[in-house]
Amino acid sequence: MMAESRKVRITLESVQDGSSHIHAYEGEWFRKERSIFIRYSEPAVEGEPAAGEVRTLVKYRQDELSITRRGVIESEQLFVPGLRRTGRYHSAMTSFSLETDTMQLSLHIPNGDGTTEIAETLPTTLPFTLEWEYEMHVGEQMSGRFHIRLHIQEERNQ
Repeated sequence: MMAESRKVRITLESVQDGSSHIHAYEGEWFRKERSIFIRYSEPAVEGEPAAGEVRTLVKYRQDELSITRRGVIESEQLFVPGLRRTGRYHSAMTSFSLETDTMQLSLHIPNGDGTTEIAETLPTTLPFTLEWEYEMHVGEQMSGRFHIRLHIQEERNQ
């Protein structure tokens, strides 16, 4: 049975090898058993709606994060701190398996005084931030080092 889902505003902040990008999405989040799920759709190519859409599902539980994309791009990535995990990427152009070597993964909740703390349990309220750092390897090559922050907050109706 699905838990009640809430509409959220998602801000994805990614730093790849020193270069920073910020994207905003509308989506939903819900809790189920010992996991948090965040769902949103993103354009396959930024600024080109005709290129099609990708539906993204983020699943977080203590010490494990998985991201599954479905649509014109299909991919699966798994992040477990201190471990290397296999995933895959598939589009019309290319298909390959990849590995993620995760240095850190944490969930932060605000303290109310402008600071945040790492949550020891799953949050029951918004906002919260998922943060993780990893190296991606394709074949024997490291293809990049990433630092991602996913901010989840209540969708404010304008």
